Amino acid sequence: MKRFLTMICALVAMCCVVQGQSITITKGAVGKQLDEESVLNGWYLGRHGKNDCWLTRTEDGPKSFVRSDDWQLVELDRNLNVYGRLELPMSRNCKVVAARTLDRYADVIMVDSSEARRLTLVKFEVDLDSMKLTGDKMDTLAQYVKEPADRGFVWGAVSENGEYVGVLTLLQMTKKKQYVAEARMYGTELDEELWSKEYAVGTTSSIAVSNDGDMVTFGYEDVDAEEHFTISVLGSKSGDTYGIKMNCDRVKDMQIVNIVGRKVLCAGLFSPRKSNPRDNMVGGTVSMAFDMDSAKVSNFIVRSFMNEDMNILLNKKTKKVQKSQEAQMVVPLSYVAMPYGAVLAVGHRHTMRYVNANGTVETSFYAQGIHLVALDEDGNVKWARNVRRNDMQKHTDEKLYMGLFAMGDTVCLVKSEHPKYPATYDIAKDVKELEMGDKSNLVLYAITENGDVKKTVLEQKTKHSLVSAAKRGGGEVVMLTLDNGKSRMVEMKIE
Repeated sequence: MKRFLTMICALVAMCCVVQGQSITITKGAVGKQLDEESVLNGWYLGRHGKNDCWLTRTEDGPKSFVRSDDWQLVELDRNLNVYGRLELPMSRNCKVVAARTLDRYADVIMVDSSEARRLTLVKFEVDLDSMKLTGDKMDTLAQYVKEPADRGFVWGAVSENGEYVGVLTLLQMTKKKQYVAEARMYGTELDEELWSKEYAVGTTSSIAVSNDGDMVTFGYEDVDAEEHFTISVLGSKSGDTYGIKMNCDRVKDMQIVNIVGRKVLCAGLFSPRKSNPRDNMVGGTVSMAFDMDSAKVSNFIVRSFMNEDMNILLNKKTKKVQKSQEAQMVVPLSYVAMPYGAVLAVGHRHTMRYVNANGTVETSFYAQGIHLVALDEDGNVKWARNVRRNDMQKHTDEKLYMGLFAMGDTVCLVKSEHPKYPATYDIAKDVKELEMGDKSNLVLYAITENGDVKKTVLEQKTKHSLVSAAKRGGGEVVMLTLDNGKSRMVEMKIE
């Protein structure tokens, strides 16, 4: 009888209204159909029929697998029942470079750098109808011979429309003090290599692919108290690289966050030039817009932390006056592309290690405050908002998670938070510490293009912690939660 009641509850949907939109929440059944490691390693690929496709891995794979820690593609229903599972052979040493679903196929590009003298780029194309690899094998896209001391870097990106997949491979030859960079672009079929060429892209930290099939690379380095930026625009017929020098504070964690039309939008953090680099001080956010047509920087914006921002990041009351507008250990939490530009979320993350009397070491991970900054296509700051957070997890930080995604012009943030937080958007007071795994509320913060914030409690006093969230499309979001090894899917539809 208890099992029957559980299944009935799983089909009950909660409805509410946020910012004039209707939100429906549907909770799947709680169980152990999917182990905790698979849930934490989940990489959402997309929808296939009524089910969801995930790329994941686990040491305790099915007995039919050749290697239990190979990557696997899994098709799941809303109750996390497995409808199909496919081992990606020889992938145990691989890292995911790019992945997508298109029609009935899932495409995955990975890189294997486990061999000292070789870097291998491979692809898997899976027919989701039959859950089989096309050609019954993985395909090798490229191999790069190297010396053991050489370093290899691989970046991948998928265009917003899903039609293009770009891969940039950079081989840094230590002895020769040279590098070779090769860009590859694929179309709707990964068998269809649209173009591949060697380019002198220079310093690189991130890449992006436009809906027109161009690859854009971005990098930066600190040289003689200046920031040197390098942007390359690569296409099938030509490739151009531009060097930009800025007399500004040191840049940190900056990357491409969106391509809006012909403008490349980059965002990150800055460290005050006067501070010691080893102190890891952060003074605020930085944004830059580059026009591909004019090959010029159209804007470079530095926004310093305000008093409210500092109090949120340090979990202090907003009335407290901070003497310093800089903080240590502030890191990017998420970047999300918006129709008008992008939103950057940063937070205060730190680790504490305790040595017990018997010599054993205990580690605790902390996450405090979320600072969000919205940018238009020219890098201008549209608004900045703050969300309270004071979360802790022992031994690992896997559940210190927040999801950020776009729903039209509204940016949505979902997270687990202490059940004694205010039910409405109120950030005036400091908040109690929440140890992940204790009872918490699942909440949604919806922020419009104008910066209006609406908070909604989606679920109250649950021991399930949010560990993953992904946008399905069509106004739907899928979330995975964990409670002591038991997993669950929560679906959210916004109309």
